[in-house]
Parts: sequence; structure tokens; C-alpha cells
Amino acid sequence: MHVLIVGGGLGGLSLAQCLRKQGISFEIFERDVNEHARFQGWAIAIHSIIDDLASSFPSDVPDLKESTNHLAPLTLPAQIGLYYPGREGRLGVQDSPELPIVRAERLRLRNWLATNLPIQWGKRVMRIEHDDEGVSVDFEDGTTAKGDILVGADGINSVVRTHLLQRPSSDVLRLVPLAAIVGELTLSGEAFKRQLALGHSAYIYVSPDLGFWNFGGLHHTLPDGVSGRHFWMFMQPDPNVADPDHWLQTASQQEKLDYVLKSVAKMPAKFREIFESTPASGIKKEPHIWRDLELDGLPAGRVVLMGDAAHAMTPFRGEGGYHTLIDALNLSKILSKIDVKDIAAVKAAIAEYNAEMLERGTEAVRNSRNEQSANKTKDQKSKVVSAMQEAKPLPEEVIVL
Repeated sequence: MHVLIVGGGLGGLSLAQCLRKQGISFEIFERDVNEHARFQGWAIAIHSIIDDLASSFPSDVPDLKESTNHLAPLTLPAQIGLYYPGREGRLGVQDSPELPIVRAERLRLRNWLATNLPIQWGKRVMRIEHDDEGVSVDFEDGTTAKGDILVGADGINSVVRTHLLQRPSSDVLRLVPLAAIVGELTLSGEAFKRQLALGHSAYIYVSPDLGFWNFGGLHHTLPDGVSGRHFWMFMQPDPNVADPDHWLQTASQQEKLDYVLKSVAKMPAKFREIFESTPASGIKKEPHIWRDLELDGLPAGRVVLMGDAAHAMTPFRGEGGYHTLIDALNLSKILSKIDVKDIAAVKAAIAEYNAEMLERGTEAVRNSRNEQSANKTKDQKSKVVSAMQEAKPLPEEVIVL
């Protein structure tokens, strides 16, 4: 068997490591020219499948937490704080021996996943052909690759999906009616400690009475151990966010910041601080528009989808990366059991993979999409879940560095 993997991100690299462990031949093709060509995103939570990843990856892949922990060099546990209307104090989830959570910085995570993998950079797909005998991919640089299975791990605007369904991304992606303004900044000393006290890794503050909610997070601690890069996402419902004449399409960084500062003026001071400390230069220039994806079904054959190519979702529950990793684990097991020369066996195995992946992925997409409206009605009896754990009361903290 020879597997062609289009996409060298979280999903494609995870699958490649699983295949390497099993001795299955593969190639990885990534459209970026190198690992620094594009921002990889902020930290994500990995949980509940940490042991599965360790057992499915080759032994030369180092420890996940030691390699990717965004809190290092601090020894604080990963922690997500949750602040909801009508609830006293804070809820949250936290890394523990019984329920481990690794909050992985994305670039570190990608580098960890790339351990001893031969990634072919600058490979943009131009044409895909497949039949009962095999698959081939032509790239814009004039090269061609041939194999038995082609895996589209190429993200929300997947070229592989467009080929497989013969439908452009604009036909299958659904707009999430939510306007977002994103900021980044470095905090040091006491301000850094105050943010860590709200949630070591991240926190959510919901203000339905004010018409918005906020996600604040630590991107990563700086090497000095007393400062860190932080980010925030200010979000509010807006069905017209994708309109070409929407004000966010042309607003300056200062105009966006002024809008946020006016909106958060009634928040408690400790939650306003991160906004008030952000310079206009820290506001993301580009409009932040979310789309998600539900697929009713997929053809079963030699072309397979995984991750955001199959079930892109909003980040409100932090499950996109988690389900991509599960896709990689499951698909690698399926591929290890089939005779790729038997097309009937291939179709049956991929149909099995697709059915489970789409059912699980669709549920996650819907749960993520509905999370914002659900936040408006959470009361003292509502169950709150984050990182696949039920949130529990967390004591107030004073951080000492």
C-alpha cells in the first residue's frame, strides 16, 4: 500500500505518524513553502486520547507535553476558566493525573507531529484522477504522484473535497453568523499573573446581557517565565458579517479597538484589562469570518477526507483538533487491515470509516455551532463541559511566579 496525504497540518501529520508506526508507505504533500509560511493558530487542548496517540506513534516521537506545553517554563497545570451569568465564582477544567489535558502551542505541536517525517513543501494540487486501480495527483510545479489511497487532510477549503464532491467550497460551507474582532498582546509581571489567575491556559466570559462573549487565551509563555503572548476574541451575533459592505471589512485597527472598548466598558475591571492593554497595532487587520461544514455523505473509494476537510467547526467547544486526531487514529487502523488491490474491500472499509467519522463529526459541528446560543440559557443546574470534562468550581487564585 502507498498512501498519498494532501495536507501537512494536524491531521495529515498525525496520520503519517500512525502509518509510519505500522510500516505503511506514504508521502505528505503540503502547499506551504515551509513550516513558517503561515500562522498555525493558537494553543489547543488535547485530552482523553493522549495515551492512544503515544501508543499509535513511533517510539522516536518525544513526549507530547514536554514538547508542546504552552505554559512552559511555568509548572502550572493546563486550565480553562469558565465565567457564566448567574453563576457565582468560576467554573473550569484542569489538567490532572486522572483527567490529563495538554494545552499545546500550535507551532510546537506541528513540529512535534513532523518528527522524522519527509514533508514535501510547496505542493499545490492541480488535478486528481482515480479509478479502481489507483490514484494520481498532479501538482502545479509539474510533478505527479501515484498511489493506492489519497487522503484529503487539506483543511476547510479542501481541494481534495472539491474534486471528490465536484462542488466548490462555497456550495458546502455554512456561514456562522458571528462577528469577531481578534487582538494579540504581550503581558508581563503583575498583568501576566492576573491573566493566568483567570485561567492558566484560557478562559471564557459570557455576557449575553451586553450582547457579546469573549475568549481569552495564553498563546505561550515567553522564555523569561514572567511574561507571555496572549490573544482574545470578542464575538457577537451578526447575520450580515460576510457582506462585502460590512463595516468590519474596511474598519481600521483603531476603529475595531474603539468598538470593543466601548462594548466592554460595563464588564468587571479584571476582564476589561486585557482589552484595555491591547494596542491598536495588536488588532488583527483581516475580517474574522467563521464557516462550518456538515456533509450528508461521502463516496467510498480510494479518495478519503479527514479533519476540517470533512467536518470543519467553530472553536467554541475546542473540539476541531480533537476530532481530527481521532480521524487519524481511526483511518490508520482501517488502512492497516485492507487489501488495496481489492477495490470492493477498499470501498467497504472506507464506507465504514466515513459513516463513523461523519456521524461523530456532524454531532461535534452542531454542538459547536449551538454553544453560543446555549451559553445564554446556562443556569446553576446546567451541565458545562470543556475538553470533554464536566466543569467544576475552581477556587480563586493568586499566581506566584
